[in-house]
Amino acid sequence: MNGVRTNYIVIMSSCFIFLLVYFSTPDQFANRLRSFPFGTGKYDKATQEPSIPVVKQSPVQNQSSPSIQTPSPETPAQEQYAPSIPNTQKKETTVEEFEPSNGTTEGFGPSLEKDEEPVQEQFRPSVQIPQDDIIHEQFQPSVPIPQKQEQLDGVKFFKKPSCDFSDVQFDLCDVEGDVRVHGKSSTVFSVTSLENYNSEANNETWSVRPHPRKYAAELMAQFREVQIKVADYAQVPKCDVIHNSAAVIFATGGFNGNYFHDFTDLIVPLFITSYRFKGEVQFLVSNAQVWFVLKYSGLLRKLSNYEILDFDKEERIHCYPRVIVGLSKHKDLIVEPSRAPNHISTVEFGHFARMAYSLERNTTTKLGEGSAKKPRLLIMARNHSRALMNREEIVPLIEALGFEVVIGNALFSMDVGEFARLVNSADVMMGVHGAGLTNFVFLPTNAVLIQIVPLGNYERTCQYDFGEPAVDMGLKYLQYSISEEESTLMDLYPINHPVFRDPESIHRQGWQTANGIYLGKQNVRLNFTRFRPILEKTLDLLRQ
Repeated sequence: MNGVRTNYIVIMSSCFIFLLVYFSTPDQFANRLRSFPFGTGKYDKATQEPSIPVVKQSPVQNQSSPSIQTPSPETPAQEQYAPSIPNTQKKETTVEEFEPSNGTTEGFGPSLEKDEEPVQEQFRPSVQIPQDDIIHEQFQPSVPIPQKQEQLDGVKFFKKPSCDFSDVQFDLCDVEGDVRVHGKSSTVFSVTSLENYNSEANNETWSVRPHPRKYAAELMAQFREVQIKVADYAQVPKCDVIHNSAAVIFATGGFNGNYFHDFTDLIVPLFITSYRFKGEVQFLVSNAQVWFVLKYSGLLRKLSNYEILDFDKEERIHCYPRVIVGLSKHKDLIVEPSRAPNHISTVEFGHFARMAYSLERNTTTKLGEGSAKKPRLLIMARNHSRALMNREEIVPLIEALGFEVVIGNALFSMDVGEFARLVNSADVMMGVHGAGLTNFVFLPTNAVLIQIVPLGNYERTCQYDFGEPAVDMGLKYLQYSISEEESTLMDLYPINHPVFRDPESIHRQGWQTANGIYLGKQNVRLNFTRFRPILEKTLDLLRQ
């Protein structure tokens, strides 16, 4: 009995001591005791270790814009969905939030009380991208992993920026490591660590105007220079937003607005420069043209999973593992595998363009292979110069040869995706030399492109602008040069005028004079008898 009483006293004393320790232990340790092993696993809010909120967003299949939630004790900040562009674009990890003087996030999201957990600032890009009804074959990007500022400070990896100024068309700098971008000052910092610091590498600077028409000095003057600087980590600004994706900085403007130049100066160079990242790249646009982003949103969304930033207005410091300043360009509308990352080609650009708009036809069906369907011939109409004046007369004659004829007009205001579907439905596209022929990029492989060359010695130009790219993309190409009798310049100049007898003398007077006459004043009256062999050759090509 005494032994039982003794054991009872020992047990009660132990319990009393344990409770005394439990309720007198410092808060943090006590909290850990309370949560192990029977607790919820979450620390008490008063002692919670700081964390970086992450926006998780996978590609969205519907087109509704998710509402922005304010974090609560029941809803961890890490789980807030807060895209700044609806649907497919993702946001990155915000490290240091701005604190506007009015206590709000500058009208872009709900205000937070001081005691609440900070969540990503709900900023919106200056350029909004409209969404198609259905987004096909979206890349499935991984959710960004948060990193703390101190994880970047003193980073050991440093690679000197690789800059190429040797090309006649573009300058380009490729910067890897800890790269910090401040758009408003047009500066990119390549950060060294203490271990890698040396006086020779530090403070080096390169300048790039990120638009691929370097040889046009007057045109290039409109673009801001981007300064790429090597600097010690202690001297560079802290990160506001940390990205796991790469970034490409480029400028819109110049000759943009002309459909041909939209593709040659931006769309194809963007493909060459960014396709390697498979969507894990963000575009920072200098001299931003909102209409460009809206018009070509289908192609841009296929290259990048992220919102597009207006580089010139971006005040926050964005940090990336890799930043490319400038765009790589080869020949007009051509991707050269020997120069392109991963040896991509013009054929792959054609596949990419068709995929971006979910076009149905990747290749044509051989004429006569179990189908009585007539081959479709698309005539590219023009409203001003280089128009087919006798189109109504020649359409029935073309149909009599066995073609189904449709008319398309590539206006500036056209919906690119809708027009791409019309082009992709055709087996043949024909038209007088002009920007509208750029739409051949949406034709199925083995289709035929017929280019009608206006008077004025433009054969080589036409071959270079459209003939070579079309063949490089896997199309068949035919070129037809009109005669003097087929040109409406006969109505404006006598037959013995240098416009007819010595076109080179006109070209020597300068680009504006020559193009003003031959491209600006000339229309075409097609001689069908002379043109018919081209159409017969087209039928032969479709049978091959």
